Amino acid sequence: MKILVGYNGGEVGRLALSLARDYALKNNAFVYIITSMQGGTSEKQSDILKAEENLEFAKKLMEHSKVKYDAQQSVRGLSPGEDLVKFAQENDIDHIFLGIKKTSRTQKAFLGSTSRHVILKAPCPVTTVKFNLDNMTTQELLRDRRLLVLDDEPDILETVEELLDMCFLDQAATFDEARKLIEHNRYDVAILDIMGVSGYDILELARKKDIPALMLTAHALTPENLKESIQKGADSYIPKDELANLGDHVADVIKTRIQGNQGYGAWFKKLKPFFDQSFGKGWREKDRKFWNSFDDKYGG
Repeated sequence: MKILVGYNGGEVGRLALSLARDYALKNNAFVYIITSMQGGTSEKQSDILKAEENLEFAKKLMEHSKVKYDAQQSVRGLSPGEDLVKFAQENDIDHIFLGIKKTSRTQKAFLGSTSRHVILKAPCPVTTVKFNLDNMTTQELLRDRRLLVLDDEPDILETVEELLDMCFLDQAATFDEARKLIEHNRYDVAILDIMGVSGYDILELARKKDIPALMLTAHALTPENLKESIQKGADSYIPKDELANLGDHVADVIKTRIQGNQGYGAWFKKLKPFFDQSFGKGWREKDRKFWNSFDDKYGG
């Protein structure tokens, strides 16, 4: 059996890819992953590089799942719909998977015409997948995410692995291990301890690659480290007392990033009672100017 995935990255592309992977595993199928690009002056170099990066994610997903695949950019001067249908005809494809996300008017027209053309012209069944962030569960949002976890406590690494078993995890116990991983890989989120592993230095590297970071700490649980984590660009600061709810916190980071935000307000409101109890009454008074500014921007 042969499966074709029309893949252009993004959240909806991830869903289509995951669904195709599951279908391939059940049916012992071969998966073709095609990113269709018209070529010529219509394509920017940045678009080509982004497509290559997206295909790398697709390759790693299939390799990790032990699914046989072929992933490629297709540049034949055709529209995406025409290109996918022609590929399906040439390669005797048995099933096509497409992702659909409607946002702007232009994208509605483009994606609508692509999916409509494929559905009407394809020589095989077509399954379309729609991405709806508001209706997604934590499990669905975390599924097949690639995370970096940095902590020098083996028990914590083991617990995180159990809690986030729906994700692909790269684990590091030292700064050097984490640095090498983050320099050579792309992650959906980095979960970083602070003390003993130079967590703030890895946070800086994560920011340079626009990788969201969640600080997970016990020994560095102080008002000063909370403030420093925010100032240095962490997306969240979670005490290890909240480890059992780590999945929800990581999902919150991903969700707010998808929405184009950095979600300080949401997690801080959830954990403020914990901080009040841990740090004592009036703990924000020492840096009142900073926290007033924080409250004005994100809500206190």
